[in-house]
Amino acid sequence: MSVSSRPGEVPGAAGRGGSPVSVARLWGGVELLAKTLLIALVTVMVVVSLAQVFWRYVFNDPLTWSEELARYTFVWIGYLSGWLAWKHRAHIALDAVTYLNRPALTRACTRLVEFLVLAFAAYTFYSNFRLLGLTLDQPSAILEIPMAYVYGGYNVMALLIGGDILMTWAGVLRRAEP
Repeated sequence: MSVSSRPGEVPGAAGRGGSPVSVARLWGGVELLAKTLLIALVTVMVVVSLAQVFWRYVFNDPLTWSEELARYTFVWIGYLSGWLAWKHRAHIALDAVTYLNRPALTRACTRLVEFLVLAFAAYTFYSNFRLLGLTLDQPSAILEIPMAYVYGGYNVMALLIGGDILMTWAGVLRRAEP
């Protein structure tokens, strides 16, 4: 088995045609899946909300399930958008250190923030499993889907944020460094 010299490559793994399977390509697939899910959820929420308005005001017979579905899709949209904001570093942040024009200090502060976010994501990912266990048999009021499916969105977000940080540290993802 040959050891790859390229960063982000899984040694010994081969995809179609014998080419190595890249961790960057796998993570890119995960990100694409999450973005596609986000687009689909926004589409579902908009269509369901418009259908609710149409049925309520045109047929004078509101849909009973549309509000709950829109609410749960909105929850997942919030979680996936939280990851997307982290990925693009679009969250509100204190950036006073960057104005000091000291790249080493800025990199150190960036790594500290990433470590703290990773620790928080890992702790809450683990802690949320208890909630998921409690709500697995609890159905929602109208749709009767397990509430764990709704609350599981948090674990997806924590996993994506943690994965993004680890991929950045491993050199698989490139972030603009000061």
